[in-house]
Amino acid sequence: MKPNSFIKNLLILVLFAGMSCEKTFFDPTFSFGKESVFRTNQIYYSSDGTYSFLISKIVDSRCPEGAECFWSGEIAVNGEWTYKKSKTNIELHSVMSALQKEPDGFTFQIIDAKPHPILGTVYKPEDLVLTLLIKRK
Repeated sequence: MKPNSFIKNLLILVLFAGMSCEKTFFDPTFSFGKESVFRTNQIYYSSDGTYSFLISKIVDSRCPEGAECFWSGEIAVNGEWTYKKSKTNIELHSVMSALQKEPDGFTFQIIDAKPHPILGTVYKPEDLVLTLLIKRK
């Protein structure tokens, strides 16, 4: 194999490898009783296809790394739960659970949100990845 041909093939291999890593795959389904990962403005379906869940807004008021805060802050989530074309607005809170609005028969728990805020860093809402645990009562 000539050196030019080797370099050309190597560049093509690197190009394809880089293209395959551009997007992170998120499963559009969730299972009751298991932690699942969610992002804003994407519809997720229960594993049996009966329910759907859409997060319309995530508010991250957690204390950023590098800052001194009076309280640790929280994650607040607004969304929509759908069952047989019947939609219910939901509101989830990681700390202030008294404000929580869940659909009847279910509990939602915010497990994690990444990335954690860093002082001086601006994140877009679509950068936040939320881990939730959804259970049937």
